[in-house]
Amino acid sequence: MPNNNPLNRSDDELHGQLVDSYGQPGTTAPPRTGATAAAKHFNVQGSNSGSLGILGGTVDVSLRINNPSASGRTVIIESIGGYIDVSLSLLSSFNGQMTAYSGGTLTSPSAATPANLFLTSATTSVATATTSTSGITGGTLLLSYPIYPGPFRFALPNRFNLPSGTSLTVNVKGSLSLLGIIGTGVSVSWIET
Repeated sequence: MPNNNPLNRSDDELHGQLVDSYGQPGTTAPPRTGATAAAKHFNVQGSNSGSLGILGGTVDVSLRINNPSASGRTVIIESIGGYIDVSLSLLSSFNGQMTAYSGGTLTSPSAATPANLFLTSATTSVATATTSTSGITGGTLLLSYPIYPGPFRFALPNRFNLPSGTSLTVNVKGSLSLLGIIGTGVSVSWIET
């Protein structure tokens, strides 16, 4: 049956699919609708900086979001963002990269506390977060993008879902071939359903 509204008349207002319960009885909204007001929207970030010697080097920051087994919730990644700041560079060549992995492990991780984006809420995330100032080992590559100095953000609504027992790991890396100062940062936001 075609999805034409049998109730539209030429002398009346036009009813669309989203308001006509006869033509489309089940209307839906994306999971993020109302997530902040329901205190289920979270963000966490990490940063690192380094003063590189005459031979240059690399400055990494990594962030891992883990949805524990039997959490009873799905973590839906909303965005990945961050920055690479370069200062005092002596005409050195620059290379920046953002990579995201399903799974993966961090070397010498430290705990990071996710913030609830409904600012007055005391609700905490079921997900745990850790950061590291080194790269990622293992995991399955999901995204890899070159990053230029400055801020960046990838909006990813409903692209990556983390069911119980899975994790997402993100790395931001900046490199100079000569003396300079680099700062790197990474931020991930998600909702929980």
